[in-house]
Amino acid sequence: MALNINQQLAGTTLIVDEMPGRINGDDENPPGRILHLDAAGRTVWETTVLKMPYDAIPLEDGTYLANIIRDKSVWQVARDGQRILRISVGGYPCSTQLLATGDILVAGWDYDLPGFVRQFDSRGHVQWCCENLKWPWKAERLDSGNTLIADAGNRRVFEVDMNGETVWEVDGLGPESPALWESLGPVYCQRLADHNTLVSIRGLSRVVELDASGRIVWEIDNRILKQQYSAVRLKNNNTLIADGGNFRVIEVNPQKQIVWEMSDLGYPAKAYRFK
Repeated sequence: MALNINQQLAGTTLIVDEMPGRINGDDENPPGRILHLDAAGRTVWETTVLKMPYDAIPLEDGTYLANIIRDKSVWQVARDGQRILRISVGGYPCSTQLLATGDILVAGWDYDLPGFVRQFDSRGHVQWCCENLKWPWKAERLDSGNTLIADAGNRRVFEVDMNGETVWEVDGLGPESPALWESLGPVYCQRLADHNTLVSIRGLSRVVELDASGRIVWEIDNRILKQQYSAVRLKNNNTLIADGGNFRVIEVNPQKQIVWEMSDLGYPAKAYRFK
């Protein structure tokens, strides 16, 4: 019996290293790296031919979706890294979520354009959008149909319904004057099973868990982190963090102890552990 995609991915770790050479002072070489590891830490798949990848999703057929910053698009790539499909998104794609419909939800921005969250079908047509944001770094479609957004330039995480109306918001998350790149507000958010929200605030080197009222119920800060990007709560209640300023990905337990680490990365933007 063939394994479904969740069974195939169980226990594996996917790391998107936007600029692997940064640790050696060279942002251009190699151009970018996506690394997929099995539960034992062995390489399942790796490519170093993509220019500035920023997010990635493994697909059922063994290919991957990859956000390509330099191309302002989302690609479907074969295992040799060659492009199969390209969807232009109109700006730098910071995050992508594959929806149950097969559409993709993309958060992005450009220097001369407001930030956006857009839902694209397979032909690249926009099916839904939330516009006029400022450096939105992450968007997550929730089971309710609402969309959770980390709006880094506006120091907030908020939830909108399908009509674009804000139904939940926490602001004041980040430096007083957000700026690219080290002084950004929230760059990643995740709605947890208990309805709390995990938020990564890059400009403060801080990850916080917020309850529905916006109260902080757990956090980890710059005593361990340095200018991190994604932070994902795992099924075992640990948190997987792309700790970019420290050139590593770490897994920490609720007591903030590092229980797993992959170091010698360049500029890790995303890290996922599949259940």
